[in-house]
Amino acid sequence: MADQLEQQMEQLERASKQQEAFLHSFAHETKTPLTSIIGYAELLLSHTDSPDIVRGGAGYIFREGRRMERLSQKLMEWIVLEKSAFSMQEVEMGQYLAAIACTVEPAMKKKEITLLVEAEPSQIWLEPDLIETVCMNLLDNAAKSIEGKGKILLKGSMLPEGYQIEVTDSGKGIPQEELGRITEAFYMVDKSRARAQGSAGLGLSICRKIIELHGGTLSFESEIGKGTSVYVVLKGGGPNA
Repeated sequence: MADQLEQQMEQLERASKQQEAFLHSFAHETKTPLTSIIGYAELLLSHTDSPDIVRGGAGYIFREGRRMERLSQKLMEWIVLEKSAFSMQEVEMGQYLAAIACTVEPAMKKKEITLLVEAEPSQIWLEPDLIETVCMNLLDNAAKSIEGKGKILLKGSMLPEGYQIEVTDSGKGIPQEELGRITEAFYMVDKSRARAQGSAGLGLSICRKIIELHGGTLSFESEIGKGTSVYVVLKGGGPNA
């Protein structure tokens, strides 16, 4: 009886620590959508005499704030309450990816990173807020991998197996032995650098789960000193795909 009680106490302690670690990491990862909000707020503060820039920046801040509100609810329902049914919408991918690029543009310019967008038009069924979270996370990771000036390509193309979203950066690259583990929860290639940049290693794990929810795939290619490419393939189809 004493041994059984001790085992139960140990299990409860492990569960408590895992929950605490998850909530801590979740709080860190919600900083990613805030990057664009902060970037546009800084733009407004530096261009108060330009009504067009003020209106445009305020619009982005409002839309990103509402998106983050929706996203927080969806992620909490999905991850904490273990719900997996979300309403899919038909999205025109060329416009969709271009809008995401506009959202992160101020942050990229501040880091002296050139963001290129090449997106083929195609109608795909997806959950817009969740897939935008994937794209924002991949773009944020790409930017963090670049020291100084650099380039990031956000590309969308239609393949026989579905629509592919590619994020390629000119960063430092990821060692081959690390590529198989980077989507594990809390795993970080460069732990000291990731923590200094406010990350706790949950981003790619969430991305992988979101992509799996869509029946898609996530893969990586990387070379040290040359950069990394991330490929997300989303299957086409109807609202129940």
